[in-house]
Amino acid sequence: MTARIALLLGRTVWTRDAGVWRSETFSGEAGLSRDSVARIAEFLSAAPTERAIAVFEPDGMAHQAVEIPKVNRTAFASLARVRSEYPVVTSEDLGWGIEYPESGPGGTFSTLIHSELTPGLIHVRDTCVRGGSQLCAAWSAYSAAIACVESVHSAPKARFALILTNEFAAIASFGGGRRSFRAWTGIMSERDWKAFSVHIGDVEAGPSPTMGEAVLKRGSMVVIAESEPERFCPIWKDLRTSGRVEVVVNLEAFALSAARIPTTHPANLADAFPRPRDLDRFLVAAAITGASVAMAFGAAVLEDRKKISSEDAADRARVTSLEVRANALGNNQREMARLRREAPDGPGSFPMGCYDALAGLAAALPDALTLTSLTIENDRHFELVALVIGTDFEPENTRISLERCGFAPMAEGGWTYDAGSARLVVRGRYGDPRQ
Repeated sequence: MTARIALLLGRTVWTRDAGVWRSETFSGEAGLSRDSVARIAEFLSAAPTERAIAVFEPDGMAHQAVEIPKVNRTAFASLARVRSEYPVVTSEDLGWGIEYPESGPGGTFSTLIHSELTPGLIHVRDTCVRGGSQLCAAWSAYSAAIACVESVHSAPKARFALILTNEFAAIASFGGGRRSFRAWTGIMSERDWKAFSVHIGDVEAGPSPTMGEAVLKRGSMVVIAESEPERFCPIWKDLRTSGRVEVVVNLEAFALSAARIPTTHPANLADAFPRPRDLDRFLVAAAITGASVAMAFGAAVLEDRKKISSEDAADRARVTSLEVRANALGNNQREMARLRREAPDGPGSFPMGCYDALAGLAAALPDALTLTSLTIENDRHFELVALVIGTDFEPENTRISLERCGFAPMAEGGWTYDAGSARLVVRGRYGDPRQ
């Protein structure tokens, strides 16, 4: 089953149509935009035969670092301290997920929990269910960015992933036991870009960092950009000249990396919602059996109708092709007969050898050509005009045939074929036929 992917970054929904990414930005106050959620739900539910995958990072998502034992998602949600400090893990309306625990100093482990502050993803899931599709995975922009970095083999030492679009910018930091995510929604001000620069390493403009933070901030970065970052990122030139940018990838690579994350990854936001309840198994089995029989019968009927329709269409096309070819051959025969009637039987007022020229031309012209004009001067210069009426016209073979019967075109301007008007003009000097 193929995957249908959409991105929600801030208030902008990115969808792919015919291989091209298109964006729609929705206005609203700070926080979740209902219109953007409705749009991504509409897009993902429109193809029931495809798996629905979302990169879901609306305005107002939370990303919090927490120290935990090295446990899986289920055990994490059962910890009393976690349930007390992060009640989102007990909610059935808010999407949440965690990154794999990462070891830190002193044998401790930490993770990053991504969670909604306002219900939104559940509406996407419910819309997909009503449309017959399945929201199999929803990833935060952090999870998708890390997957994108891991897919870039040329950036093994990267410590930052930057997401740059016209209406959304974000920084995902990882490695060294420190993980964080910071995002800005909407058109960024000069102050926002200054904070952005400080966050990725302008340590002189910020508070005094620890040694570990300074090392982390000097790390290289992978940039995920909408198109040309210099159009909307005023600090892009400084980033490029800093030597820290390992590689720049587009939104297509970002989305494909998200699609390749296993759905069993603990950061899957869609796993927070309860599964739809199963119906009675006997009724389900009976319904499936009946539907299978009906579909098989319907498929057989459709296949027979399709075969009959295909055969009728092929017969009609063949008859039409034969009629066109017969008309073309009839026109050629009438034109040949006219030329033979006009050609003299011997020397006369026409140049010497014109009879032989006309006879040879009649044999050389293919069925796909209809001669409309032929002029031979006393000095043997000629001009030949013909119309292409067949689909099997081959200019090179026609040129060779004309040269053999003495009608060789001049080197410059002697052969003119206009495909639009299907008109061929040959000019040259008639000579003796070539064997």
